[in-house]
Amino acid sequence: MPIENFDKLHKLHQEWKRDLLLSEKEIKSLQEELGELARQPLQHDQLVKVEHFQNALIRQKEVVNDELQLIIKGDKMMSEANGDDAQLQMLHNKLQEDMDTFDRLFVELREEFKAFKRSLP
Repeated sequence: MPIENFDKLHKLHQEWKRDLLLSEKEIKSLQEELGELARQPLQHDQLVKVEHFQNALIRQKEVVNDELQLIIKGDKMMSEANGDDAQLQMLHNKLQEDMDTFDRLFVELREEFKAFKRSLP
């Protein structure tokens, strides 16, 4: 499917950027909340879960940064006078898939974290 409307694509990229930046703020908030939980006396299995969440949140932050860089790359490709439509289409398809996957995994992580908090005394 050739890209017919760069304005529409640019708006979608801006929406993704906003979503990623909001996710980044939420990740920071979850990390702070996890730090507070980690200061409580916890059993070994709970400490293992804390470490799991620490690692998962670090990874999610890395993904946010990676996706932001890809969006910037796509925006640059669109702004170039002789941008390669095929390359841009491939990048857009990858971004769409990445964003769908990120959203799904982040929702799952958020729900898992909420369940963990509810399990604590």
